[in-house]
Amino acid sequence: MGLANSLLISPKLALISLPTQYSRCKIFLQMTTLRFDQTQSQQARQKFKLIARLEQSNLLEMAEGEFHRLIAEIEKSPLFKKLHREEKIIRYQRFPKTDISSNFYQLKEGIVADEGSLDVKSLLMNNEHIVRQVQKLGLENFKRYFLYNEPDVSVQDIAQECDLEVSEVQEINSLIDEFSVLSEFYNPSTFKADQGTYYSKIASVERGPEGFILGYFSPSFARGKYSIDYERLEELIRNGTFSDTDAKEAKRILKKLELINIRKDTVSQILLGIVEKQGLYFESGDLKALLPFSQKELAKKIEVVPSSISRAVNGKSIDTPWGEEKPVKDFFPRPSMFKRILIRQLLEVETEPLSDEGIRYKLDKEFGVSISRRSVARLRKELKIPASWTRGENFPNKAEEV
Repeated sequence: MGLANSLLISPKLALISLPTQYSRCKIFLQMTTLRFDQTQSQQARQKFKLIARLEQSNLLEMAEGEFHRLIAEIEKSPLFKKLHREEKIIRYQRFPKTDISSNFYQLKEGIVADEGSLDVKSLLMNNEHIVRQVQKLGLENFKRYFLYNEPDVSVQDIAQECDLEVSEVQEINSLIDEFSVLSEFYNPSTFKADQGTYYSKIASVERGPEGFILGYFSPSFARGKYSIDYERLEELIRNGTFSDTDAKEAKRILKKLELINIRKDTVSQILLGIVEKQGLYFESGDLKALLPFSQKELAKKIEVVPSSISRAVNGKSIDTPWGEEKPVKDFFPRPSMFKRILIRQLLEVETEPLSDEGIRYKLDKEFGVSISRRSVARLRKELKIPASWTRGENFPNKAEEV
């Protein structure tokens, strides 16, 4: 029944209908507004998640040197030092089965590359006295009081325990910070740029008391991730310890630290996953022990998207226990990639040119890899290795040797 008809039939009914219809209209508008607000809120959340993903992606792809400079810039700020040293809001939390590389403590110029490493060489030369003091401390005291020291231990306490001047303690801390930034030039990669990819050697796989561990070349990575006490921060903000400006800046710093944590955590989980999966290879050094391993498989295990694995490993390398540098991506051999590695290995040590059939036979006999002659030829061409008759021209003539 329409409003006009209700007025004709019953004025009393009309008086009841008007507020009722008004209420219904008001409820409808409120529900529409609520749905609009929910839609806007959902869009805002999606936008925030997208921005967060973009920030994570950018940080995962950031060059090692730039990444460590970002960390150094944050940790040198007075507000970070207050959050870390004075208020104990920020602490370091080491990753399992990780440590500083055994090579780091040597602090020798001979480990430094010839190119692009003048900053490191001059750093060592200008700090000869401090380097001697570090070596005099011993590895365990160096780790305890400088690398992994807790904020509860003051500079004065460290100086007393280590028989150093306070100024020397401060100089050692500064030296460690400098090496964190320049870690890509100390124990640098020996790989040349490959199609625009520049490698940074970030860690070595080393034997520990209970199996293999990761020895990081950068002190900031060895220290682990940042553990943040947000409840204490809010408590200090409420009681006025931080001004409004400092509170905003503190939250901005903590947001950056959380993003840094994501990169550190992702890289560490990837490397530890590789060490666990390829343990037999690291034990023997035998390529036959290198297992097929996909980035998708590891991504599922550590609960990240496969693209994060790809971004995190790009341009990064590690040292094996026997001192050979290898790109991190090489520890994810696909079946075809695995076969290419074996073919290259066979041909690098051949004493006479092997035909494709000869390669196929050796792959089957020595590695237990079944493959057709045609597939051997295809993989050999992908490796840009010429056929046996062409390679034979590079071998010495037997008659001439006699």
